[in-house]
Amino acid sequence: MPRLILTIIMMMCLMTPSFADIRKDASSQLLTRAIEYFQSGKYHEALLLFQRLDNKYKLNARFQGYIGVCYFYDGDYKTSVAVLGKISPNLQLFAPQERAVYLYCMAESNFRLGHYRKALPLFESHILLCHNNEKGDSLMRIGLCYLALDKTNIADEYLNEATLYYRKFNDAKKLEQMAHYLQGLK
Repeated sequence: MPRLILTIIMMMCLMTPSFADIRKDASSQLLTRAIEYFQSGKYHEALLLFQRLDNKYKLNARFQGYIGVCYFYDGDYKTSVAVLGKISPNLQLFAPQERAVYLYCMAESNFRLGHYRKALPLFESHILLCHNNEKGDSLMRIGLCYLALDKTNIADEYLNEATLYYRKFNDAKKLEQMAHYLQGLK
């Protein structure tokens, strides 16, 4: 009888998940939830979960990129630039469209911080990777960077090129905005 009890206890131990398995499963669920929040545009909620996981496990470059994007959408441009800057040496590992997102967030963050010289090459790199309907925004920002740097001739070229993209993709709101910028240049 004692052998039978011992065998039953051993079988129960083998069938019951260990504490480590439960923790791993909980972390996996937390990561899944963070990704779902990120994909649905709930960046602040995703950021909170990614931060918890990063503090515990040190997340890989892709999730660091997600964290940087979350900071961008949270309006913390300085931290976004810092986080995305750390993964920039690894950008070649990602698909072009994913790299384009990270580049745009870094460029736009620098732009909003007033770091126009840093933003320029990032927007230029973004143009090489993004979809055609996204190029107008980067061209406009490049033009605005040059405008802020008092290079109005170059700014005019980029703003006119951005106008062409907005016209091609029927973005009336952006066309109106570009008309104001171009009128200001004259």
